[in-house]
Amino acid sequence: MGEVVHAGGQESPVTAVLCALPEELGALRERAVSTHPRHGLELLELELDEGPALACVGGVGKVRAAHAAALLLAEGAGRLLVVGTCGGLRKHLGPGALVHCERAAQTDLAVREGREAAPDPQLAAAWREEVPGHLGWFLTADRPVISAWRRLRLARAFSGDCVADMETAAAAAVAVTAGVPWAALRAVTDRASHLTAASFRHHYPVQAGRAADTIPGLLRRLTELSRGDARR
Repeated sequence: MGEVVHAGGQESPVTAVLCALPEELGALRERAVSTHPRHGLELLELELDEGPALACVGGVGKVRAAHAAALLLAEGAGRLLVVGTCGGLRKHLGPGALVHCERAAQTDLAVREGREAAPDPQLAAAWREEVPGHLGWFLTADRPVISAWRRLRLARAFSGDCVADMETAAAAAVAVTAGVPWAALRAVTDRASHLTAASFRHHYPVQAGRAADTIPGLLRRLTELSRGDARR
């Protein structure tokens, strides 16, 4: 898809939206005008007033997230937005909290070097200005946090706010390698404990699409910022 030129000669980069499960696309699912099969996944072309966009439901876990991110970037995406849900690792991060990614880390191994990625500062700042929320680490692993011991270990290893998820760091690694700006926003469904499964089932239907539903507003803000820069 590349870039689309709007009135005034402004170019709008293709926005790629990545999530794990269909419900996490929220209302964006209704904006799909076509689908394209790619290597076992479907890429959705979205019709948004705010600019060209693609979306992919990649599946749960780091491997699937990296696969989907690579496909989206291969289609010419100029920025990557990761959305979905997560488990809160701090007491005040309960169900319903929105958390912006400050930094994503792969936590399956103790080694941290080369396993962390920071979002694009301007993209992340614009999203946070558009959607108030917490700012924290996204701790990505191949399995959910459902034990008190693992929850405590992760919470102690990372200072400040942090949440548990299963895709963000992998998608971020693909974006960073390709030189594509990325950012992530997730809604908390549970407190990452032995009650995770029940809490997830209860809160997921309401929280699943909340992050994705903020994307049109973010894109409008980015367009306004871009026009403001062009006038200077």
